[in-house]
Amino acid sequence: MSFYNLTMSKVLVMMSGGVDSSVAAYLLKQQGHDVTGVTMRLFDPKDLLEPASPGLGPAGPSCCGGKKDACLAQDCAMLLGIKHEILDEKQRFREDIIDAFKGAYMAGETPNPCVDCNRFLKFGTILVWAQERGVDAVATGHYAKVAASGPDTGLFKAKDAKKDQSYFLYMLDERQLPRVMFPLGDMTKEEVRALAAQVGLPTAAKPESQDICFVGALGGDYRTMLGPALEGPIVERTTGKVLGRHTGHFNYTIGQREGLGIAVGEPLYVTSVDAAKNTVFVGKDGDLVRTEVSLRDVTWTSRRHCEMTVVEAGVKIRYRSPEVAATIHTAQARRARVVFTAAVRAPAPGQSAVFYDGDRVLGGGIICG
Repeated sequence: MSFYNLTMSKVLVMMSGGVDSSVAAYLLKQQGHDVTGVTMRLFDPKDLLEPASPGLGPAGPSCCGGKKDACLAQDCAMLLGIKHEILDEKQRFREDIIDAFKGAYMAGETPNPCVDCNRFLKFGTILVWAQERGVDAVATGHYAKVAASGPDTGLFKAKDAKKDQSYFLYMLDERQLPRVMFPLGDMTKEEVRALAAQVGLPTAAKPESQDICFVGALGGDYRTMLGPALEGPIVERTTGKVLGRHTGHFNYTIGQREGLGIAVGEPLYVTSVDAAKNTVFVGKDGDLVRTEVSLRDVTWTSRRHCEMTVVEAGVKIRYRSPEVAATIHTAQARRARVVFTAAVRAPAPGQSAVFYDGDRVLGGGIICG
């Protein structure tokens, strides 16, 4: 059952201090739900470069990186006449998101911390916390849909294709989905801003963040979090010839062309990164083409697909990439091999491959080979 059909359910809304979550709270209040806004304190900018400092008071930064965001969320909650709480989740964020982010880059991967934040915090720790307090559902300002689909509840793409964020939510399963709400699923960003202005929300004209929250707090450069870089060789993948020196293997990602500092008369791209040997491999554009990838940490939104060994689906290998028809082979628990009907370019270890059946999200996993 979807909580969209209930009137007066208790709903916790994750409020980041942005326009989307503010409008989500407004819509749920208008629908008659008993709404409580919650803002997470996830990090202090100085803690991104040194061990976390304990004992900070409730006025610390919110999930978008600053005290101003928490204050905006509180102002919106007050205007809407709903309760508001601030939760300190800095330790969990450091362990599950920041440390994992650093570790992935050091291991030669390109991580997606927004996926991890949804998995471990917003729909992990917070969903459990809400249930323990008798809250029926957790809502966010994500652009996606939750709706009944036959005997179960499914996750679907949003109306606004430009803003659709279902890619970042593929880890939600059939136990979680009936307790999740995305009020903006049938709205465009323009409609959301117009409604916020009409209601008088102070977030109506707030610029949209383009960075990962904690990377934005560092001025947009994640490299400052990773410590001193160790130089190493840039090697042509087929000949083994050393073409130059790199400035630290974590500064490079699959498909990168700019900033290599080498000139050989033809375009070269990063094809792989060997973290153990501190080596960056480069090759031609054709060397980036793949017809299959291996996945780890595979999850499904429906138990029905968990029990299948072969699934046909459209697969996205990164957020902005097009879907490509593929066959997903799941012979091992939480592992899969994806075979594409058309070649894909530059799949990067650490990124998520997400499975779709039309507008419905079937699941996904982390690219590992």
